[in-house]
Amino acid sequence: MKQVADIMVRNLLTLSPESNLKEAETIMAQRQIRHIPVTDGDNKLMGLITQKEFLSEAFRITDKFGAHQLANYLAKTELTGCMKTTLTTVKADTPLREAGDMLHTMKQGCLLVVDDEQHLIGILTSQDFLKLALELLPGD
Repeated sequence: MKQVADIMVRNLLTLSPESNLKEAETIMAQRQIRHIPVTDGDNKLMGLITQKEFLSEAFRITDKFGAHQLANYLAKTELTGCMKTTLTTVKADTPLREAGDMLHTMKQGCLLVVDDEQHLIGILTSQDFLKLALELLPGD
């Protein structure tokens, strides 16, 4: 049976809690990703900044300070105040079926893969499942 470790992304791009929203925006745009884990100096999982959290904070800033101040405030806003901290995590040996069910039923865009000490070792996204499905489907 396939496990999360078989398809998870291991080469992770992370930010620290002190990073700002401008950095997150730049990385998401350049790498065309929607999820950036937030870790401490020991690679312990602290949170997650997603496109959803980013847009929510950007709209809040725009509403409060105006669109002309958005870039300025994105650079001043640390992830600590807006990152998601209630996280769905799995272990690398979690069966893929179980992980897929979690993504589907919990309506999550990703699952963060951690070891027993909560150190981040990978990420599994809905896109990883889509790639797997395309590999398993017969070609024309």
